Amino acid sequence: MLTADELGIRKELAENIKTLIKNDRLPHAILLRGSSAVTRGKVSSYLAQAFVCEAENKPCGKCSHCMKVGINSHPDVITVDPAVQNEKTFKIALVREMKDDAYIIPNEASRKVYILKSADKMNVQAQNALLKLIEEPPSYARFILECESSSAMLETILSRVSLFDLGTDSDGVSDELMRKADDTAARLASAILKPTEYDFMKITAEFERDKELFEPVLPALQLIFRDAVIIKTGSDITLSDHADISRAAASKLTLKALIKMTAEIDNFRESINRNANKNLLITRFSAVMRSAAYER
Repeated sequence: MLTADELGIRKELAENIKTLIKNDRLPHAILLRGSSAVTRGKVSSYLAQAFVCEAENKPCGKCSHCMKVGINSHPDVITVDPAVQNEKTFKIALVREMKDDAYIIPNEASRKVYILKSADKMNVQAQNALLKLIEEPPSYARFILECESSSAMLETILSRVSLFDLGTDSDGVSDELMRKADDTAARLASAILKPTEYDFMKITAEFERDKELFEPVLPALQLIFRDAVIIKTGSDITLSDHADISRAAASKLTLKALIKMTAEIDNFRESINRNANKNLLITRFSAVMRSAAYER
């Protein structure tokens, strides 16, 4: 069985997941975004094991629950995948089937876990149906949503799930660059909260000199504002190492602005994946982020 440190995700996220599991504070609805489908699948399986494992140190990897999850045979861990039905979109019928099943008590474990593949392919009707379920779920139900990008997901969904940003595949990105990106993201987030644009523009100018820095900054910055969304909605489960900045953002910005900012960052990340002109993206980034923060 893989440990959290062997999932192929950021060290900080792995540590946060371990802490949440240890304290029995895993959120009931989790959105896994980014990386590869294989990595998302590994993380989903690990979290599902943690949800159903009954050992003291979860997931133990040895009990019947963990072993059944490992071979995809646990009756209380249900994978909902539109591709299995040869569907290109995640339609409302799948959500309705899941909802009907969710109100049937677990067979073996104390919890029932639903892993939703390609959650970003849900149409609006399916997302609205899912929203009602994750807002008022049965006490034993847990939901793990997988997506490559969350840009197509409704703001109402994003505000009610805990985002675990798996980032892009980090091969070839040095630890030094990742540390620099995290520091730059923290400075950017703080600068956005200031009344003047000077500090923000000064930091974004660094991208002109070091264009390789721009891409890894985006997921780090998004995580800070994602945590602000969670704090704003009454939770204290933060994943970034900059919870103080997230709390400041939550106190100064509206929920609408925070969600808008995370969505805009998603758009920039998608544009990079489409090999858009990075110079133009950097220029647009400077204008869009502060506008999103203080849009009325």
